[in-house]
Amino acid sequence: MAFSLIHPLRESLARVFQPRAKGGPPGDDVLTARVARSPAFLFRIHHSAALGRHAVATAALVGKPPGTVLLRETGYSWIPTESERDSVCHTCTLDLAAAKPSRSGRMSCQACDGQTHYCSAKCRDDHAPLHQSICSLLRDAPALALSHDCPPELVRALLALVAKRATGFRSSAESPERETLPADPLAFEGGPAAFAQMLGHAGALDTAAQRSLRALAASLCSRLPEELRPPLDLFLTWAAQINSNSHGLNRANSVNECLGFGLFPLGSLFNHSCLPNCTYVNEGAHLVFRLLRPAREGEELCVNYTQLYAARDERRTELLASKSFECRCRRCTRTPAGEEEMRLIAADRFVSAVRCDQTEGCPGLLHECEVLADRVGDRAARWECSACHARSTYGHILDAHLAPLRERLRQAMLLYSQGLAGGAAAALRDTFASLLQTALDRLHPAHALVFNCYLPLINCCSALKDYPAKETYARALVGIASATLPDYPPLANYLEAFAQSLNERSQTTPALPRDARKHSAAEAAEALQRALRIYQVCYGPTHPHTIQTRDKLRRAQADNR
Repeated sequence: MAFSLIHPLRESLARVFQPRAKGGPPGDDVLTARVARSPAFLFRIHHSAALGRHAVATAALVGKPPGTVLLRETGYSWIPTESERDSVCHTCTLDLAAAKPSRSGRMSCQACDGQTHYCSAKCRDDHAPLHQSICSLLRDAPALALSHDCPPELVRALLALVAKRATGFRSSAESPERETLPADPLAFEGGPAAFAQMLGHAGALDTAAQRSLRALAASLCSRLPEELRPPLDLFLTWAAQINSNSHGLNRANSVNECLGFGLFPLGSLFNHSCLPNCTYVNEGAHLVFRLLRPAREGEELCVNYTQLYAARDERRTELLASKSFECRCRRCTRTPAGEEEMRLIAADRFVSAVRCDQTEGCPGLLHECEVLADRVGDRAARWECSACHARSTYGHILDAHLAPLRERLRQAMLLYSQGLAGGAAAALRDTFASLLQTALDRLHPAHALVFNCYLPLINCCSALKDYPAKETYARALVGIASATLPDYPPLANYLEAFAQSLNERSQTTPALPRDARKHSAAEAAEALQRALRIYQVCYGPTHPHTIQTRDKLRRAQADNR
């Protein structure tokens, strides 16, 4: 979201974009007007100096249950990531391995040296108006990316916008803002006017970045026919819009395997919160936004742009680097609205807490104490112990504890990313177990770094068939996630892993007493039931993950009878 954004591309772009204040409302704001015209939308677009354009709940949304659909948006443009370019259809996002013979099977465009792939002749023909104008240039995309030191996805994304601009010129009979048929009143597909009003940070590009992007733009323009050439500055605007607004698209059977990214003008007006009340999932190249928790009239509707099972300083640093703003949401400023948020934010303090090192033998925890005003990365920001009330600084906490532990985690994750085959699982388990113990000695047991040790440990134990240890780690993981964000979609994954560990332990331990076996089966079924509720709310009843989990639960319940 999201938790599904194009992180590698964002990292490449974010290094050249610097924070900038939000601008004023665009003149003739087509999105605000479009939403206001439709009584079916349960939100409206407001504008403020602090938040810019943002979505807020209407009175009609009050009382609606979690899972209520707010918006179905077709992307203005989307492209696959470089790693998935050969494996998905460039029209409908279907996994090409799943393309059925009845759909004519997989086909590639030879004119662009196989840079573009389709699952069927229909998808190829549907994509032709966009593809034909840039086909020959796509051949050069890898070389252009290399020569200008930019991600290949950026080159192809810019070319896709060239094609959209060209088709807009050719379709003079088409209105500037295309609207779907009223048969689906929550559907929306923005046209060129809506896309043009997506905000970016082009004016904050440093000199070197401007030179690089201008050189790329000049190379693209030199290869384009004159009638298709955009002004050079438009490429800088587009790059900024991509960096600030792109939404990741995941594979249908996964919640974290990114296949591409798209631009969704209306969806981009749902701002970020580290305690979101909405979520979204893609269905192919479409985004579906749903209510995550009940909303009050006038309450801002927010999704998440970053990993939420993370320490406060990590979340804010990532958002500043990738999205160019300092997060001051209710979770980051510890200002809950209502009893439920009060409980969640109270638990969130432990996600960042460090054991006191200011007074010998002190059992307290060091917490940030300037959360309403501190700046990202401010080493002088004060931390205070909950027991002895000794003061420390973020700089000390970072240097003495967080930075060394995070570097060890980074190194371990690099090894982990190479896979668990060939005996690697045992060595990696030892590496992560050692890191976990050090982290538990210095940090609260619910700290984000502790949390991030559990995931690889679960997989290492699974590879080693150490199911009791896997169950222990999975139980701890679910406990942390449940206390912090009990309705956040990844928790469903963790609950499924926990249920699996319980079943594996029962199946591989013949001597397990009957009562213990029965208790494990009941726990597994309860975990699957919780996972199913989360998937139904966040992804809807027909999403592959919802269906798969429902089937797992039915089998578990049948086995328990």
